Amino acid sequence: MNTHRILEHAGLRPTFPRVLLLEFFQQHAHEHFTAEHLYKRLNEDVRNLSLGTLYRALGLLVDAKLLHGVAFGDGRMVYELNDGKQHDHLVCTACGAIREFFDAEIEKRQQAVADSFEFEVSGRQLVVFGLCAECRKTAVRVRTVTRK
Repeated sequence: MNTHRILEHAGLRPTFPRVLLLEFFQQHAHEHFTAEHLYKRLNEDVRNLSLGTLYRALGLLVDAKLLHGVAFGDGRMVYELNDGKQHDHLVCTACGAIREFFDAEIEKRQQAVADSFEFEVSGRQLVVFGLCAECRKTAVRVRTVTRK
C-alpha cells in the first residue's frame, strides 16, 4: 500500500510533512531517530521543514499508530516505524546505540505478573540499559591503560 493510502486509511490527510516522514521511516525500518536528528536529516536536501511542523506531524503519526514514540527515561524520545510487531530495546549508555529484540519468555512473564495483579495491559515497553560490546572493549582498554 502506498504512503498516501496508508495515511488516508489511518484517517490522516497525506500532507507533505506526513508523507515525507512516513516514507523516511519506511526506508529506515528498525532504526530510531530523535526529532532533532530527523530535522537535520530531512532538511539536508533543503526541504524547509520547520521543527514545529515536524513535531506536529510526528505526534499525529504516533496518535495514528503509524509510528511509535519510545521514551528511554533519560529525557530522550526516539521514534520508530510501527510494524505491528512487539519488541523491546537495549540501549548503550556510552554510544547511544539501540538494538531491538523479542523474547517470548519475557512476554509471558510480564503477562503473568499483570494477571496476578488483575491488571489489564494496554501497552508496555521494556528498555534495558548497559554497554554494547564495542563500548565494553573500549572501556576495558581505557581501564587497562590507566592502571599502568
